[in-house]
Amino acid sequence: MATKIDANAVRGVADNILKIMAEHRATFEALKRHWPNAGKFPLAVWLERVADDRRNAVGAHAEHLELAFFGMGAKLKTLADKFQNTDGENATAIKNLLSGLEKEVSGMISTSDQKTEEKQRNYSGKGTPSDGDGYNDNLSQEVR
Repeated sequence: MATKIDANAVRGVADNILKIMAEHRATFEALKRHWPNAGKFPLAVWLERVADDRRNAVGAHAEHLELAFFGMGAKLKTLADKFQNTDGENATAIKNLLSGLEKEVSGMISTSDQKTEEKQRNYSGKGTPSDGDGYNDNLSQEVR
């Protein structure tokens, strides 16, 4: 069975995949600047920590999606370039080209997560872990 590729169509799909997060990146960036100010009593501090954690998780999820879409788009463009003028029994070659995509994207996500852990900070400005506002607190300390 012969495999034939419409290279321009594949490039179009790659471009569309790459646009998905580009169109929404500003929304996720804007989310980083917002945090609640619930007060300086224990329940308020706890609530701020939870909200901060969830906001950071949404941002990290968006970064993971962006890395996955970037990996897919890049591979599809490579596939289109490599097989543009090729016809015949290409299924194995195409499978080999795409086989490492999942591992490659997983590696990019792991690297991104490590960088995030190294530089994690909240957006309240100052590094004052004992000011009771719930931001950049030492999470191993009891909330009082």
